[in-house]
Amino acid sequence: MLADIPSGFEKEVYIREVGRSAESFESLLEMTLQEQDPLAWRAAWILDGCAEKHPGLAAGHLHRIIRRLPGITSTGVIRSLLRMLCRYEIPEGDQGLLVDLCFGYMVSEPYPVAVKVHAMQIIYNHVLLYPELKDELRTVIGDQILHHSAGFKSRGMRIIRHLDQM
Repeated sequence: MLADIPSGFEKEVYIREVGRSAESFESLLEMTLQEQDPLAWRAAWILDGCAEKHPGLAAGHLHRIIRRLPGITSTGVIRSLLRMLCRYEIPEGDQGLLVDLCFGYMVSEPYPVAVKVHAMQIIYNHVLLYPELKDELRTVIGDQILHHSAGFKSRGMRIIRHLDQM
């Protein structure tokens, strides 16, 4: 079913159906983590939508997702998984790896702006838990803001304003 790019309506149908079944969510996650594009990024796109519409659905899978992230090369998969992870409280044992990965995504040239923006948000979420990350995040945003799109600059400036208020 994911062989063709689903329309907005089809995406909503997939999200509704997958959201009804933990087994379907698990199957879609496996397809995502096997990373055979274009099916993997389409599956990740649906997963993210499921996690958005059905809060908590991915909670039991966070450890596995985060542990597999370092080996994922598909920027579409990374983008959707990071977007999904932005909405979750990350287990303490996985926070260090995720924050390190996100700093790497932010400073590495090949990653698209959407990956960098979601990575920035995840790091900011962790600054709320670990204020000692604040200066590093501010520095990285400041370095990167000159080289990116208006969307990156807007999100970066918003996060810097929040950091300044801490």
